[in-house]
Amino acid sequence: MTASRFSRFLSVLQKLGQSLMIPVSVLPAAGLVVALGRTLQNAGKGTLTHDIGQVLYSGGLAVFEQLPVIFAIGVAIGFTGGAGVAGLSAAAGYFTLVSLLKVFTEIRGLELALNTGVFGGIVIGLMTAWLYNRYHEKQLHAVLGFFSGKRLVPILTVFSTLILSFGFAFFWPPIQEGINHFGLWVMNSTYGGAFYAAGKRLLIPVGLHHVFYQPFLFQFGEFTTTSGQIVHGDSARYFAGDPTAGIFMASEFPIMLFGLPAAALAIVLRARPERRKAIAGVMLTAALTSIITGITEPIEFSFIFVAPLLYILHVALAFLSGFLTQFFNIHLGYTFSASLIDFGLGYFNQLNSFYLWAVVGPLMAVLYFSLFYFLIGLFQYKTPGRDADDALDETPVTSAGGNPTDVLAAEVLSAMGGAGNLSSLDACITRLRTVVVDPSRVDQARLKRLGAAGIFHDGRSNFQVVFGTKSDILKGRMQVLMRQPGAAPAGAAAAPPAPAAPPVAKNAAPSTRVFSPLKGRVLPLEQVPDQTFAGKILGEGLAIEPAEGVVYAPFDGTVLQMFKTGHAVGLGDDRGVELLIHVGIDTVKLGGEGFRALVKNGDVVRRGDRLIEFDLERIRSQAPSVITPVVVTNTADFKAVRALAAAGEIRPGQELLDIQI
Repeated sequence: MTASRFSRFLSVLQKLGQSLMIPVSVLPAAGLVVALGRTLQNAGKGTLTHDIGQVLYSGGLAVFEQLPVIFAIGVAIGFTGGAGVAGLSAAAGYFTLVSLLKVFTEIRGLELALNTGVFGGIVIGLMTAWLYNRYHEKQLHAVLGFFSGKRLVPILTVFSTLILSFGFAFFWPPIQEGINHFGLWVMNSTYGGAFYAAGKRLLIPVGLHHVFYQPFLFQFGEFTTTSGQIVHGDSARYFAGDPTAGIFMASEFPIMLFGLPAAALAIVLRARPERRKAIAGVMLTAALTSIITGITEPIEFSFIFVAPLLYILHVALAFLSGFLTQFFNIHLGYTFSASLIDFGLGYFNQLNSFYLWAVVGPLMAVLYFSLFYFLIGLFQYKTPGRDADDALDETPVTSAGGNPTDVLAAEVLSAMGGAGNLSSLDACITRLRTVVVDPSRVDQARLKRLGAAGIFHDGRSNFQVVFGTKSDILKGRMQVLMRQPGAAPAGAAAAPPAPAAPPVAKNAAPSTRVFSPLKGRVLPLEQVPDQTFAGKILGEGLAIEPAEGVVYAPFDGTVLQMFKTGHAVGLGDDRGVELLIHVGIDTVKLGGEGFRALVKNGDVVRRGDRLIEFDLERIRSQAPSVITPVVVTNTADFKAVRALAAAGEIRPGQELLDIQI
């Protein structure tokens, strides 16, 4: 397989893993209902409480029982950008497949009924997505016009399933038998839990762990409830009450609850003394995230790429964790991840969990902490807080006004090379998954300064950027920005300077004025050498090429945010204006050198007060540009933002912008 083909194959698998998160997201609610139902059933038969519990138990279990069709719908939606028609078509296709497989079982006289499980749902979802992407705009003859476009997709899906079912009827039986034998072998093996835990950790960097665990949790093993419901997989069987289930899932609880938090502590204690407090805040959040929700990427990506030996050790310790939980016959379950929440949710069916808290967990904590602490010091790994140039934890790029998520989304979009450099943008629970046109345009250092816990690049066009649980929200805001007219491709030629709008008469409409904060030369935003500002993604305004190193208050107001590096300041006035003055381009990289902040957050300032002093020549020599954008970050809150200064020389205190209220 060539490198380009492997890259495309990897991209498809990553997309599949992300799509599977849609159906998996319904399981915590189902597990909660099942757990509550099991608890209420303890009241004894014949009581109202027992009857309510039985209803809840059966209702929640129905979700686990119907996982294949839920997977079919989720995969179809995930591969079509959220198309509801694709989800409906996938459901129709899966129901057709199930019915046809029953018929073929009878026709062929098979002893073992054909059952494709979640694999069949995934195949139907992929097939439906392909049909939708290819034919949802297909136009038929006028006579059949009603069935054109999206209405054609369900029809094609059903007919394609007829053909697909023939293949399943003849080729699936040996595959099904092989899966059953492998599942039995893994469940009965002394190393089943170890194989599961280590396999997931091994695939974390490339994001394929979502694909790996599906057969373990939703395919291997079968259990029939007292009401006759049949469920498959370790998770479904556990919550249905199978006493043999929970071997695989138990293997991860020592890692999430003990091991990785201990590794985070080792990273904090190995940070440089002057950076330790900042790193402690970051790692405490990451450790609590691991314990409470079971999301581990914020910790793992702090060492996976900077210290490969620690990553190998992490996989080995996960193997040991699985071996020990199986040795002590610990059975635990989860619907989302091995978290404290899921521990409580599935406690009703636990077995030997005492050994988790008394033996295995503490042992894993000691091993993770001691080995990480020793190896980081021995090999001088540049884990967070140990790199002399590591300023990202203290000086993240945040909002100086307006919605912080919108500002972060704009910064991330710019760091990815602009809207035109993204051919695909998606997200799973903890990471942005992107395909770029030109990898050289991606500024990985800037992404880390923006708060990315880790970045995976396959060497070609696929990038995964770990922003934790806010990744999906961040993706949504980036997509909104990409649809805006100003989101031009990165590297696009700058538009010619726009003529300055004439001054607006004072009695024309209620307005407020922004006066020049600098001495220098006025430029249109389109000439700023940064797409975030030039594309007006952060808002309307003007730019000034400074002639001296002093920033003055452009109006009476309050300091909303003085950046710790002193390179930018956000101001607000009593009319609701939120203004960002950003001295130079990419000057956050200077780490505050050459800047002196004269005010702090919350200070009340008068027009003409000094806000920042900076070494103009030093910044000119070390930054890409000294051009300073002056932007109204909440432009959408006003009728218009008009330029009052034409291109050319300007002095502090001269009129710069008119904002129509």
